[in-house]
Amino acid sequence: MALNEPDRRRILLASALTLVALPALWWANQSDDAAPNVATAGISVGAQTATRPADAEANDPAPVFLDGPSGQVGAGLAEIAVPAPPAIARITTTATFRNDLGSSGTCALPGVGNGARITVVNLDNNRSITCTAVLAPSGAGDQLVMPAELFSQIADLTDAPIPVEIRQ
Repeated sequence: MALNEPDRRRILLASALTLVALPALWWANQSDDAAPNVATAGISVGAQTATRPADAEANDPAPVFLDGPSGQVGAGLAEIAVPAPPAIARITTTATFRNDLGSSGTCALPGVGNGARITVVNLDNNRSITCTAVLAPSGAGDQLVMPAELFSQIADLTDAPIPVEIRQ
């Protein structure tokens, strides 16, 4: 590919700047004998290497960052936030449904007082309902029994029994 006239001028200009800049930088950075030869950390990097006497460590001043008053005991400890225990009792059990249970806002659960408002949370999908506890029918065991219309709000009827958490 042939270069056109502006490209040739750019290359010529870049070459000329390079030929002038490199010797100028080399000349500016030459070390003079009178210039100090100390690194940023304050350590001599020149040809002069001196060995430290054994008692030099005892005469050195303490580092600046160690000066000053010491902090309070335990000031570096962070408090870890721990949630408070729930104020309501939680029961984990299984739930099923019955069509002949009675009114639609009631749930039958053994061990919970009659008329208590409970929240039932399906552990599989986190859906929840609120119902009023009634006396459990005989033979219910430890299972929560609810009407089919309430059960269908938190799970499919074909999934019965489901794992639930009851919160009072």
